[in-house]
Amino acid sequence: MVHASSIALGILCGPLVCVYVTFAACFCPSRLRQSGESDEKKRFERRQKMAPRPLVLHRQRALSIPLPDTECMNEGRKTLDQSQSRLMRLPLELREMIYRNVLGDNTLHMILKEQKLGHLRCKASNALECPLRYNGRTLGRESCWGPVDSANIWAPKSGINEPTDGNIIPFLRTCRQVYSEAINFLYSTNVFSFQDLDCLRHFSATVLPKRFNLVKKLDIEWYMTWPIYDPTAQQLLLNNPALYPPYDEATWEETWRIIANLPSLKFLRVSLLYYDGFQDPACEKKILAPLYKVTQAPVFEVRVSWDGREITGAPFRLIRPVPNDPTADDDSW
Repeated sequence: MVHASSIALGILCGPLVCVYVTFAACFCPSRLRQSGESDEKKRFERRQKMAPRPLVLHRQRALSIPLPDTECMNEGRKTLDQSQSRLMRLPLELREMIYRNVLGDNTLHMILKEQKLGHLRCKASNALECPLRYNGRTLGRESCWGPVDSANIWAPKSGINEPTDGNIIPFLRTCRQVYSEAINFLYSTNVFSFQDLDCLRHFSATVLPKRFNLVKKLDIEWYMTWPIYDPTAQQLLLNNPALYPPYDEATWEETWRIIANLPSLKFLRVSLLYYDGFQDPACEKKILAPLYKVTQAPVFEVRVSWDGREITGAPFRLIRPVPNDPTADDDSW
């Protein structure tokens, strides 16, 4: 009798087990490796180790011009008179035009480095012409971003010594007066481009709030990892946690809280890629819900890689793929 019950149970449960194994093997093969640490955990631990340290707010900046009542506290620093400089003899309006030409009106691709951030000037004439590619885990513009390792940390090939400051930092370090007069143009006139949510979060934590609040233009590209906002599928993965940052719901929502608090934001473009379309519109609704908090940007565009219904009442313009578009490239989405 017991033997017969076991056979019957096997007949009933066998197909379910096969479906689960097949589904996991197709869409998430790494989840089937239960022995040892998962690749996701290793990548998360490396990213934590390499994360930039948050800015110390109550520290006098080395490039800041000391105030008169703090000169005695900064005896180790000297601010020299720059009246002999031809640049400083120009009217402030002309100097500001020069600063903007040197520092601004570019797209800066923000990258994660070892315990710090870097930025690369986009090599295209504008952000729309920068080629978009998917490298297997994240969205990337290889022609501008350069190579990254499995943890999305910038990793140039042997023999390549490409600077990651966009050739901007040396100019700002020429003298304190140039820094004080020019630094605002760096944040207020450039498009800051991100392909990693942690990179944006670190950026907000490693610059002065008054500088970060000057940012007017953001361009974000992000690969949505399965099964975000799908608790049933997360339980099937048998991992704890099911999703590691920055691919989890908490990081996604925190990113949009940061963006929603940018007072000067004028332009925001978001490109989201998912390995497949959403069968359940409720999942899409949860993913897009944090974006509704961003109401200050006059231009707010969200491009997604999946089909679905039109939405109304959103503070952004949702752009879905055009079906059977003969002008679309094979790699476009």
